[in-house]
Amino acid sequence: MVRNRSSGGEVSQPEMVAIPPGRFQMGSSDAEEGHEDNEHPVRDVVVARAFALGRFPVTFDEWDRFAGATGSGLPPDEGWGRGARPVINISWRDATAYAAWLRIETGKPYRLPSEAEWEYAARAGTTTAYHWGDAMSPRDAHYLREDVSTTVLGTVPVGRFPPNAFGLHDMLGNVWEWVEDCWNEFYLGAPSGATPWLRGDCDRRVLRGGSWQDVPRQIRCATRNRNGIDFRCDDYGVRLALDL
Repeated sequence: MVRNRSSGGEVSQPEMVAIPPGRFQMGSSDAEEGHEDNEHPVRDVVVARAFALGRFPVTFDEWDRFAGATGSGLPPDEGWGRGARPVINISWRDATAYAAWLRIETGKPYRLPSEAEWEYAARAGTTTAYHWGDAMSPRDAHYLREDVSTTVLGTVPVGRFPPNAFGLHDMLGNVWEWVEDCWNEFYLGAPSGATPWLRGDCDRRVLRGGSWQDVPRQIRCATRNRNGIDFRCDDYGVRLALDL
């Protein structure tokens, strides 16, 4: 966690990781176990500029300072605890309001990542279903296990699982993460670069990463989800990006 002193007092900022430019294949092929049609067609994406992404999803510690400063109300934690757990029960509109507040308070260009930036960062140079390979184990991420009796229901504090090659924790599992893009059923017509896709169904926005209540095929690097901009859920959170 990084803190910044501004006119409004101490502001908690997410710990950020610099992500280098590069290119990658976005989406999944029919051969990948768990593949969905909305992950088609696989496309070559160029990430032309470096950017920063939160090392962890935004936590309750960070969000609660925003809520206290703006009077926006505290999202419920479902009794699982706050602190270093990822914030939940936030909508896409809430997430963008948090980023806007941080921009004003810190003077830094915080924002939601694009869907392409998110997947590029999640893969961290890999081409497998998960950034650690093609198989899942309880050592890798927080997800819904086949034997539900062994699953911790609800979120867990961030950083419990190993990071990917970029140093990012919890990109897969724990909570779904809102991104900037409007929802489109396929990648046909998507931007050639890593900018957000702001055409399509913009009343629904994309979420990535899967959560504690999803089975392994739903938390692959390529898995996509969507919901309305005001919809809140007990496994919806956010991870911020920052222009460099």
